[in-house]
Amino acid sequence: KSWVMLFGLLPHPLPQFTLSGETLTFRDVVRYVGVFFQSTHRNIFASHYTKKRDCAVGTARAITGCDLLIGNRRMPPAITKQLYTALVDCHLTNGCEITPDTDPSLLRLLEDVQTRFLRRMLGLSSNSVITPLHTETGIMPIRTRRVSLTLRYLKYLMDLPDYHYASLALNESNNLRNSQSPCWLSDLDYAINQLPGNHRLPNLRSLNGDYIDRLIKSIEFSTKADLQSHIDMWSELSLLRHRLEPNEEGPPKPLLIGLRHYLTRIANHKHHRVITKLLCGDYIPHVFRASPSPLRQLSTAERFSRLCRACNLQPETPQHVLLQCPSLNSVSFLRSEFMSDIRQSRPLPINTFLSDSTALHYLKLLIFDWSLIIPTAKFIHDAIGRWQHFLDTGIDLHLEDDVGTGGEDSEEE
Repeated sequence: KSWVMLFGLLPHPLPQFTLSGETLTFRDVVRYVGVFFQSTHRNIFASHYTKKRDCAVGTARAITGCDLLIGNRRMPPAITKQLYTALVDCHLTNGCEITPDTDPSLLRLLEDVQTRFLRRMLGLSSNSVITPLHTETGIMPIRTRRVSLTLRYLKYLMDLPDYHYASLALNESNNLRNSQSPCWLSDLDYAINQLPGNHRLPNLRSLNGDYIDRLIKSIEFSTKADLQSHIDMWSELSLLRHRLEPNEEGPPKPLLIGLRHYLTRIANHKHHRVITKLLCGDYIPHVFRASPSPLRQLSTAERFSRLCRACNLQPETPQHVLLQCPSLNSVSFLRSEFMSDIRQSRPLPINTFLSDSTALHYLKLLIFDWSLIIPTAKFIHDAIGRWQHFLDTGIDLHLEDDVGTGGEDSEEE
């Protein structure tokens, strides 16, 4: 069927055009070689962003819908990450080589899809801190990934022979950039400049393949460093500060982002969700009043408002409830049994009256241990379940009773 594409403001009423006696229909969106162009929007690629967002949402829902087959939130994070990389990422990065991100509102459409998916993958709430979504899974923020792919495409264009159409178009884009006119290269430079770090795209004559490779590595490193700086600035994420990633063999090593050991080592989905929520600050302030390690000295009023609801002696931090607080017999019993079991393989203090800083040190030591993470996750899951029951009812649960962790399976995005 014949049609005509509209550009700019639409006249009212619309005129009628005919071709060989056939009335032409009007379109403002057309698809060409897989990319959608919208002639009536200030960003000609706006329709491409929205359609690829919709495709990514549909695929993400299909993946998370597997819960209907295997059980609520039981899909291992490692498998979920593989499905994301194979089925969702391709939609979020589709066309990024020719559409550098110059419109924050359109880019936010893609970022929201990635954020919601990663929260569901880790079992976090809809208002959890975004930074751990990337540091704990090893999935790069989508804006950085799109720029990296675009730079790789630029490297491909530069290797083409001079007579190639794409190479000629690149040279014309460089001429437009040199004349301060909008073009593909200036859009790419703008997208790079919006990323963490002070990165700019030099003149085309100064570029070569090695330089682009170094620029990609520098951009990705700056993004990782920016994520780490966010961890250092959030009190809720203090359990993630200065941590070393354990390995099955060899000493632990620093790792800015990656799929963490507790997401792959812990088979019980409830246990690894509890550890994830604890490390990602998703229990503060809903379960614990105080963060593990505040960034500043608390005032008298703040300290009083954050006292433990069981003993009213110390701030209600995760390490206090798990390793210090003596007021709940059920938690104290779990703690005593847990410490007795692991003391055979790891040196632990005999004195049960730990300072807050010492308790925080041992809590991180237990979590970031390749061998101890499984029993540690079980202890934390059981202890938080009893703590949550105390908060809800004011009653110290009997030791033989079994509880969850505050209705975690009912939380939905």
